[in-house]
Amino acid sequence: MNYRRLFISFGVSLCLSIGASVSMSIREVSAHSTEKCSRTYVVRRGDSWSRIAGRVKVPMKDVLTANSATMSSMLLIGDVICLPKNAVIADSQKSLTLPPPTRIYSPAKSQQIIREIFPAKLVKRALEIVARESNTNAADYNFCCIGLFQINFSAHRSWLAAMGVTRPEQLLDAYVNVRAALKLYQRSGSWAAWN
Repeated sequence: MNYRRLFISFGVSLCLSIGASVSMSIREVSAHSTEKCSRTYVVRRGDSWSRIAGRVKVPMKDVLTANSATMSSMLLIGDVICLPKNAVIADSQKSLTLPPPTRIYSPAKSQQIIREIFPAKLVKRALEIVARESNTNAADYNFCCIGLFQINFSAHRSWLAAMGVTRPEQLLDAYVNVRAALKLYQRSGSWAAWN
């Protein structure tokens, strides 16, 4: 039997029989066309074609057309898509762009850091929050929030500076992020920042 290999994410691959129906991601659909875009958008967690269209105030069909996509075209976090010329992007909606982290932490190492820094009675909930917020990925960030605990640098800039965190990319370091999360918990006396 003949097979076709399809790479889906982070080195995982599937073998499919020739002729199998495959829904391609927007990364494959329009990788070449984003170079010709006058305006682009970086897909973030929770995005869908309709949410993006609403966010940039254009009909969804215009966003699909700009990307030669259909409703079944998958969107992956980090995909760069084209926006129609009439799209409206408010400053608060622009994606945060950070340099690559200086160190990569595995999920196991990130969990170990949480166990080292958080008091034992808080560890279980801290691990649950990190799994939900960043999928235990220390390098995860979106338009506002950064790292394991998805800390909003802009909202917490003043007290983060007192900890020595003066640039958002510092929150990509798992140790820095976990210490900041513990400080945020202590400041509020609860997990309210993540509820």
